[in-house]
Amino acid sequence: MNVVLAVFVVVGFAATIEYFDLPLHARNVTQRGSDSLAVLRDDSLSDLEKEEALQRQARRLFGLLGILAGGSILALGAPLGIVWLLGRVGIGSFERTLSVLQRLDFLGGTILVGALAYLFIQRLRTS
Repeated sequence: MNVVLAVFVVVGFAATIEYFDLPLHARNVTQRGSDSLAVLRDDSLSDLEKEEALQRQARRLFGLLGILAGGSILALGAPLGIVWLLGRVGIGSFERTLSVLQRLDFLGGTILVGALAYLFIQRLRTS
């Protein structure tokens, strides 16, 4: 049962990340960082214009940080919280589920299945 709960945690984590589109937000952070660097390197802007542009970028970056941090906490916290609640009512064990999540064979299998699923989805999207 604990292996099933561990799989639930992994699938729940991945589904939440996909649902909130966190990879897109992470790419936006990278783009905003590049845009900020371009502002710093732009000799045609005055110092005041650079400061205003960087402050706008900083506000957007803080918003994205909130989305990424909150989404990450929710992505991990929700499935683990459900497993904890199930453990409290006698279905599985929270501690043993965490133990399964840390096993090298489980981690390796998760990486392999996740990579294959990613490749399969990418193939479907390009077809």
